[in-house]
Amino acid sequence: MKTIWIILLGLLSYSVVAKPQRLVALSPSSVEMLFVIGAGDGIIGTVAYADYPEVAKQIPRIGRHDFLDFEAMLLLNPDAVVLDSTSVSQLLTNRLQALGFKLIDTRVTELEQIPQRLLQLGSQTGHEEQASRVAREFSQTLAALKRQYQHLAVVDVFLQIWPEPLTTSASSWMNEIIQGCGGNNVFANSVNEYPQVSVEQVLARLPEVIIKPVHGDRSQADTKWQAWPEIPAVANHQIVNIDGDLIYRTGPRVLQGMTQICEIIDAARRQLQHD
Repeated sequence: MKTIWIILLGLLSYSVVAKPQRLVALSPSSVEMLFVIGAGDGIIGTVAYADYPEVAKQIPRIGRHDFLDFEAMLLLNPDAVVLDSTSVSQLLTNRLQALGFKLIDTRVTELEQIPQRLLQLGSQTGHEEQASRVAREFSQTLAALKRQYQHLAVVDVFLQIWPEPLTTSASSWMNEIIQGCGGNNVFANSVNEYPQVSVEQVLARLPEVIIKPVHGDRSQADTKWQAWPEIPAVANHQIVNIDGDLIYRTGPRVLQGMTQICEIIDAARRQLQHD
């Protein structure tokens, strides 16, 4: 009997040790997910632009989405590498696999997948309780936003990703955010996820609000929309900037960005109804 208990205790000890404690996180969204579930202290290396929360700025940088210092990676010798496979080049991912690193993919394409990834990370890092709480809060907040906004009168939205060349988004992710707020992405049916469009194409769709995500110190210089007052968004002064990180990073903060988009769309909706 004593021998059985020794074996069981040994297995339990192994399972605890087997949880990855030293992590390299190669995507800003992966860093945010790890911190929100309480595993951020285990991150020993990350990439450029992984700047949230504030303490994340102190983590050593070993690359970016298209470059990685593999010598630094080998010296760090992490238990696991956490990444979003949509934001890390396939070449780097293949090299990491070839070198034998354990990879944890936080890729999401739908909002509902975020709590799933949080739960998975919690299980894999030993932070199940906090991950479960955060995942539950995310799901509840998302459901509440959709209940409040998605069945209201539809507002046509143009999302200006970049001014030159003029670029928008037709990704399923962005469409879901806009639709969940009761909006209609006027380029939702584009073949490409990030199509380049012309001012004439925007004119033809007559968006009622123009939303421009801003990226830190990277310019979102104004397209001279005031030259086209026939666009309802221009005529009604419904051209609004938001923090791009809140909607482009597929982590739990995306609901802050979605809340802002819902409020922007609702303001345009109320103005249209008043007019």
